[in-house]
Amino acid sequence: MPVIRWAFLCDYACVDAAGKASIIGTFEYINVSKLPQRWPQLYVALEMQTTGEEAFELSAQINSPSGKEASKRIVIPFKTRPGDQQAHKGFVTFAFFSTLLEEEGEYHIMLFLDGTPIHFIPLYIRHKPVAMNPSLVKPTPNQTQ
Repeated sequence: MPVIRWAFLCDYACVDAAGKASIIGTFEYINVSKLPQRWPQLYVALEMQTTGEEAFELSAQINSPSGKEASKRIVIPFKTRPGDQQAHKGFVTFAFFSTLLEEEGEYHIMLFLDGTPIHFIPLYIRHKPVAMNPSLVKPTPNQTQ
């Protein structure tokens, strides 16, 4: 059975040809000025270790505080070589684009193994309206000075 050794929520993640992981901009909070709002991109980066010959699916999905699916589930199938009994570790990324954030609160980035939930990463959405500075607003013709 595969084991997730670590997982991060970040702005971007990739792995180079030598297998070195790059994780850029980790976070757990997003402040938004209005809801609903589409968030352009976020990544889940994780390291997983397998133990010999295995075939499985690892997947991820974002759920809202009310339990509604905020993203489609991304599924990645894995299969080790037949007869391979060595432990392997690998870097996995899930990329979510244009995620609709409709409510404030704790979202869960759910991780699934063969369709069964095994872990979640919390993502906190905070609604912080931008206050207008009255000195920057031009008066309309009907307003008195």
